[in-house]
Amino acid sequence: MSVPPIPAQEDDAPVYGFSRYPVVFIVLALNALAYALLVITDGDFTISADTMLSFGALVPREAIEGEYWRLLSYGFLHFSPMHIAANSICLIAWGVPLEGWLGARRMALLYLASIVIAGIGSFLMQTGPTVTAGASGGVSGLLGALFVLYLMRIVRLPASFFLINIGLNIAVPFMVPGIDWQAHLSGFVGGALIMLVLLRLNVPREP
Repeated sequence: MSVPPIPAQEDDAPVYGFSRYPVVFIVLALNALAYALLVITDGDFTISADTMLSFGALVPREAIEGEYWRLLSYGFLHFSPMHIAANSICLIAWGVPLEGWLGARRMALLYLASIVIAGIGSFLMQTGPTVTAGASGGVSGLLGALFVLYLMRIVRLPASFFLINIGLNIAVPFMVPGIDWQAHLSGFVGGALIMLVLLRLNVPREP
């Protein structure tokens, strides 16, 4: 299996723009639009659980009542400015180097599948009256995919990149109450597994 490496970031600084990273830009825009609609509907920058539920947030399996579309829709909803800002930063930090190598189609597949897998993990492991929303499951999948490429020496990123980002992804749910660590973990593992499948199938890159 022959897989071309991502060019070293320090040698060739990425050119940011929609044409090069369309999935990252589209997801950022969809998240921002969804949050703006939530704020308008709720009348506050901190969104209530009832409003989140009406827009498609995820609930445990005992309460989902066949609305399995929530396994995807929850990933585009955010509770607060800090929530959407943190996920947007992670999406840019992890999504830009990954989409630069994967191309738009494989990036979209990886991201959306990671959201669904993260949702399933949360859906299966959560108990009680929880309301889950946010892009963290999807972006954790991007980090998992990048980590696989790093372990296989396909990407040239410093080890500190993964030590810091994986460390924060583990630590934050324990430091901040209410964060769905089940979605973080499931998304990371899901993204890693999807990347292994893509590499195994040797899915063609876009030009």
